[in-house]
Amino acid sequence: MTTSLLRLRTPRPARRPAGALLGLLVAGVLLAGCSQDADSAVSPAGDAVGGAVDGSAAHADEGGSGQNAGGEAAARDDARMVVQTGSVHVEAEDPIAAARAVADDVDRRGGRVESRSESAASADGTATAVLVVRVPASSVTATIEELGRIGEVTAVDLQADDVTSTAQDLDARIHALELSVQRMEALMSAAGTTKDLLEAESALSERQAELESLQSQRARLADQVALSTIEVVVSGPGVLPVQTQEEDGTFLTGLASGWEALVTTVGVVMVVLGALLPWLASAGVVALVVMAVRRRRRPAPAEPAAPEPVAVGARSGSDEGGVRPGDDG
Repeated sequence: MTTSLLRLRTPRPARRPAGALLGLLVAGVLLAGCSQDADSAVSPAGDAVGGAVDGSAAHADEGGSGQNAGGEAAARDDARMVVQTGSVHVEAEDPIAAARAVADDVDRRGGRVESRSESAASADGTATAVLVVRVPASSVTATIEELGRIGEVTAVDLQADDVTSTAQDLDARIHALELSVQRMEALMSAAGTTKDLLEAESALSERQAELESLQSQRARLADQVALSTIEVVVSGPGVLPVQTQEEDGTFLTGLASGWEALVTTVGVVMVVLGALLPWLASAGVVALVVMAVRRRRRPAPAEPAAPEPVAVGARSGSDEGGVRPGDDG
């Protein structure tokens, strides 16, 4: 009995694990098949979605890089500093009125007229006007187009000078001097003796003067960049003769002509006399000198001989006797 009971109890524990293991294997096979079917059904859609996402991401990266490149290029263009100068020649029927129109257009654009000169028409030339204007750099093209509407543009000469490196150099030097000034101020505050204080103050004054000079140069450069300088020359289309009113020949016109001729003649005579007067004065002085020399060299005149005395008695005796001395018999 005991043996039979042992035989009956021993096989039961060995059969339970085998059945459980077999069940687990079957379940695993079934689950593996289902998972493969599910993966095969879902993978096409997942690949499509993933490809679309990857494509959109790639396009986004390309667009972003393009935008960044464009932004950097625009930033570099904006950072460039260019000074524009030039001259424009305009031909107009009325140069004076055209010059006024140019000045008004420059004022409307926010610029200013640096200098302006005008001359009226004459028998030898046309009326002209010369203006030196400063206009915003962004309005140079528009200003030249407006000049074409005011008159006929015959010549345009524009130059552009890139001063970006000069501006950057000035900015660097200004920044370095500002730091140096700050250090010198700190040294002045920490100076322990009068000698150290005076030395620091002298060095600070030199650096401040140099800093102000550089800041002034930078300001002038910025003004040249902001406002372009253009010389505008306006002239007429040709020689404009002066119109004079024709007058009939009358007594008054003859009198006026005679008076003008007299004034002209007198003027010419006065000019000739003025030219000859120094020579005449010199000739008179020479003549006086010559006359004085001749007078000194002329011999003195001889004095006349005194008459011989005559004896009164002898003359009377001879007269009475009728005999002259020396007569014979």
